[in-house]
Amino acid sequence: MAFSPFIRRAISSKLFSVHKSYLLRSPSTFHHAPTRINHSPSSSYSSLPSYMRAAVFSEPNKPLTIQEFHMPRPKAGEVLIKIKACGVCHSDLHVMKGEIPFPSPCVVGHEITGEVVEHGPLTDRKTIERLPIGAHVVGAFIMPCGNCSYCSKGHDDLCEDFFAFNRAKGTLYDGETRLFLHKDGKPIYMYSMGGLAEYCVTPAHGVSILPKSLPYTESAILGCAVFTAYGAMAHAAEVRPGDSVAIIGIGGVGSREEIHVRPAIIHTQAIPFLPQGVEGVRFCYGCGDHWCYGCGDQRGGL
Repeated sequence: MAFSPFIRRAISSKLFSVHKSYLLRSPSTFHHAPTRINHSPSSSYSSLPSYMRAAVFSEPNKPLTIQEFHMPRPKAGEVLIKIKACGVCHSDLHVMKGEIPFPSPCVVGHEITGEVVEHGPLTDRKTIERLPIGAHVVGAFIMPCGNCSYCSKGHDDLCEDFFAFNRAKGTLYDGETRLFLHKDGKPIYMYSMGGLAEYCVTPAHGVSILPKSLPYTESAILGCAVFTAYGAMAHAAEVRPGDSVAIIGIGGVGSREEIHVRPAIIHTQAIPFLPQGVEGVRFCYGCGDHWCYGCGDQRGGL
């Protein structure tokens, strides 16, 4: 799949730098009563918690609530991941503000890193060998099914099942969610894998191995902001060495562009928008930009 080769390139190029304040660590203070499961090559331990906690979005412009869920269980071709870090993407905020239509209540969050703790029943041997129990992984916000016409051509970003099921219905690709409230069994929708949680289920094609030498927190944005920026630079703009580039907006994606293009170009202009403002200008100059413009400023070279 196209996702894994990109992650390898990003890791080798050290494209994962990010301020830690933008990421949420998985709480380590929650303690749950374990429930017994069969120990096999497709499961991690002889026990897993009987429930977990996740942040639930219910209605626009209202705070998320922490609720208890039955432990999500993967199906064939899926993995259960113990979340170690989850970034907060602006598309999550769009959903929470009601600016993007999406079923609710739901669990948002899709910039994840974590540890594989279980494979779904009947998962094929190659997947189990690629993602062994205990493996450190990073997730993709577009979770490719690996089977549709687009995925078969390497166009994971156009995965038919992802848009038909997850983005349209808030489910995985059998039309069902994996999230059910602990108190009454009510189903809760999933925005991507629903990463603002202690555990999540995702299609195995939607995760890639993260070398154990890389930290969970800083690597969480690899599966969203980093490859979004890389795709815009390499495929949409087709930036080549020696090009002049203007980066408009220095947010999560724009700041990654700064890091991507630095080794390849000679001249850059960056235009930070508020609220990045002054901090955005400082960041741009720190990256070596030739010209920086504050939002609404008519002068160059501030």
